[in-house]
Amino acid sequence: MKSNKLNSIMNIVKFGLALVGVLLCLLIIGGPNGEQPLAEQTAFREGAKLGAAISYTGILMFVGAAVIVLFFVVQLITNTKRTVYSIIGIIVAIVIYLIITMMGTSDTNATLALRDPVSSSTINTTSAGIYTIIIGLIISILAILLGPFMGRLRK
Repeated sequence: MKSNKLNSIMNIVKFGLALVGVLLCLLIIGGPNGEQPLAEQTAFREGAKLGAAISYTGILMFVGAAVIVLFFVVQLITNTKRTVYSIIGIIVAIVIYLIITMMGTSDTNATLALRDPVSSSTINTTSAGIYTIIIGLIISILAILLGPFMGRLRK
């Protein structure tokens, strides 16, 4: 299949999925708000509109995960070395996240000034995720800035 034709097909699929998502969001936005009677809110929660939006989101997440796994399998077959490096990077990020999660955080509901209190494990995992992202960004920026110098040092 020509890449031009594949790009056209992928654009049609992309816009089609986005259109369906926007339409389902409009159904949710048009639903009852928190000030309307509880009976209307309950009917909406148990109705087809909200169910369709949740199902569509779940299906997209499942298909997205399947495509990612398929991509890694295909890349392992066709470009093994780079794919192994990518997988090692993902594993390193997971290990960093787990280490930070096990270290814990000193944040509490009071220090974060949260209106609705959440469990300490939620705060801990969220903080660990944020710190992992910050570490990844710092490493990426250092690689971008120091990359040209590392090439000159090797020569």
